This record gives sequence, C-alpha cells and structure tokens, in this order.
Amino acid sequence: MKQPLFQQYQAAFNAHLRDPAQQPKPQGANAKRIGIYREIVFNNFLASVSACFPVLLSILGKRRFKQLTRQCFASHHFCSPLFSDIPKALIDYLQTLDLAQHNLPSYALALAHYEWVELYLTKLSDFAKLPDNSQPITPVADIRQASDLAEAIVRLPAAHMLLNYDYPVHQLSKKHANLAAKSTYLLVFLINDCKVEFIQLNEITYVLLQRIQSEQTTLMHHLTQLAQEMLPHLPLQRVLEFGSETLFTLYLQRAIVIKK
Repeated sequence: MKQPLFQQYQAAFNAHLRDPAQQPKPQGANAKRIGIYREIVFNNFLASVSACFPVLLSILGKRRFKQLTRQCFASHHFCSPLFSDIPKALIDYLQTLDLAQHNLPSYALALAHYEWVELYLTKLSDFAKLPDNSQPITPVADIRQASDLAEAIVRLPAAHMLLNYDYPVHQLSKKHANLAAKSTYLLVFLINDCKVEFIQLNEITYVLLQRIQSEQTTLMHHLTQLAQEMLPHLPLQRVLEFGSETLFTLYLQRAIVIKK
C-alpha cells in the first residue's frame, strides 16, 4: 500500500533534519524556514549533549565534538521521547563505533559513560520511585567503630552504581588526555537523593561491594567468604580487621548503609 502524501512529507522532513548534507529538503518546503528549524533542533540536541560531557568535549575540541554529535544525530535510532535521555543516545552511538577508525580516543566510550552516570543517578532520584530504603542516610547511634560493623547487615545506597573501567576516567582532562590504560574501580552514589558522590576503590573493595550489592547478610559473612576465595594466603583475622576498617570508612562517607 502506498504511503499517504503527508507521511511521505513527514519522512522526508525528518530525514532532512537529521542529515541535511545527504537528504534534500521536502519538495515545496521553504528553504529559509526549514533552515531555521533545522538549526534550532540540532543546536538543542548539541547543547544537551555538551552539558553532559564537558570533559570529552574539552579533549576532542568543539569542532570534533560537534562533528561526532552531528553523526550521532544523523544515524542513531532514538528510543525515548524524554529530553533528559538525549545524552544516553551518544553513549549508545559510541558503542556502535570502531573508535580508532573514527579518530576517537580508546577511552571515549568509558569517559562518556562516567560523565553520564551523574545525570542518570540524579534523574533516577527525580523521576523514579526509589525503594523504601532510600530514606535519608543518617548515622546509626550504636555504630561507633569498625568492630561494630561485624554483625551488621550492610547495603549500598538505593541509588548507586559500581563502575569498572579500563582507564582512569576520573583523572582525564584536556591537560591529561593521554593517560595509560589502568583498571579503575569507582562507586558512585546519591546522598539523601540530591548529591552525587564518587569514591575510587581498589579491586578487593570493589568485589566486596559487589557481594554486598547482591546478597543481604552480615559483613562478617561477606569478609569470611572473600578471604576464602580471594585472599587465602592471608590470616583470616587480618582480612576481617582490614575489611571492617575499610567499610567503616565508607560508612562515615555515607557510601554504605546499615540495614535496620
């Protein structure tokens, strides 16, 4: 069945907005008016993406970043009508690219994801209903030292992400754009549903937090399992003490919560 004329016009109009260099304007459309509309739509897209990825923008430069954004705008399939989801489209697009072939740093995707995480957690707080355990994080009166955590059931904040990258993304900048690859572990979390915090972790702590994330049990149990599976060469008591001190530090930073 032949597509109605108005749908043909809409398809041509959308194709031209996305990729004006390759797709001609619809027949009969006013060149000046469609040119103004074309620039408004793309500039809004560019502004949203630029605001989310300031470090990537500074490393690539305005011209290269705009070119990348234009390519994403022209070819990527957008699945969400929400304006706040626009930056995620760039990450999805980067995942489809051979970064080297497109003259992009090998860490471009990791850096973009790292910069997007803050927006994601903030949006999660603003638009999604978090579980009941997302109430404001306040200290528990009877947790005064590391040993008090041993029999406690600990968890991560309701809005958080555990991240593992191949590059030290948190150290990248325009002045430090050539950092060597290095396994990097980070915890990003929301404090009281309003402030995003980032903490760098070592590999052992990262694995421990993964366990806490996936199973609700006492810290003593988590540490004992961790010692048996990853640190059998160390005395158990040493692992328990070190792990408790590490988690107590995270507790003071409000990066973990005691389940009441």
